[in-house]
Amino acid sequence: MLIFIYDKETKRYMYPVSDYPDNYDLPANATTVKPVDSNGAGLYDPTWNEHTNSWNSLTEEEWKGKYTIPEVKPVPTQEEQAVAQQMLAVADLQGKVVTLTSTVDKLSKSNNELNATLAQIMLQNATNAKNGGK
Repeated sequence: MLIFIYDKETKRYMYPVSDYPDNYDLPANATTVKPVDSNGAGLYDPTWNEHTNSWNSLTEEEWKGKYTIPEVKPVPTQEEQAVAQQMLAVADLQGKVVTLTSTVDKLSKSNNELNATLAQIMLQNATNAKNGGK
């Protein structure tokens, strides 16, 4: 016979016993009533009600409120906050270095182009001077 054991004091469901002998008396803290609802679904935190010979159940919301552990968000220490600020500052500086490097590269290229143009002008002037200004 299948029986269901509950705590003697709290009446909370504990466990099933599937091979309980048919010819034995039930223990004082046992029943043959399954801890399920009218649809056969399991109950939330079932407790035995001796007055009604039935199981009481929490609602799903009550069960979640009783047993769900709230998420704990760790609070960073002052040292961790300082390290995070330094990391942000370093990342910002690295971005600025990349921008400055790009700007310097563009200015160097532009300067080289100006020097090449100036060299051509000077060569042309020297050639003109050699040819009598023509």
